[in-house]
Amino acid sequence: MQRKASGLRRSPYSILTDAEIESLKRDIVALQADESVFNEGDFTGYSDDADIVFVRGDVLPDNEYSVHPRDMLSAKAVLAHEYYGHRANRGTLLQEGSWNDEFRASYMAAKNAPGLTDQERAFLILDAMERAKEAGVTIKWNSFMRRAVYGSDYKQGKE
Repeated sequence: MQRKASGLRRSPYSILTDAEIESLKRDIVALQADESVFNEGDFTGYSDDADIVFVRGDVLPDNEYSVHPRDMLSAKAVLAHEYYGHRANRGTLLQEGSWNDEFRASYMAAKNAPGLTDQERAFLILDAMERAKEAGVTIKWNSFMRRAVYGSDYKQGKE
């Protein structure tokens, strides 16, 4: 079975409550993102053509059934993936939805999005690595990736 990008997140048909919508709005502010770019859609994702981050129920994790990094991304990390990953790289030659487009989106969000917790950055890096692994591509960890996942006290070769 091939994993879909939405993994085991909540269904896009899950209706967001008023409280969840308010929380998402606070996340957008915390990310210092342009609020006008976000709108309701059929599923959560970025549209190059419309320059809109569509948000739906699948923006929320379903931590009850999975330990896969993609499933465990917070809503704020998902919004960062779409805004600082996809939107910041719109118009490039990578095929939309390709493993390297998705890898770059998670990596760049982890690296560049303000307002993320250390855990959110770690899960974004782990998601990027899973996307490469799913495509059969080996990626060499760099110092940023190691720091994001293992912490600032991590020293290469020491555990």
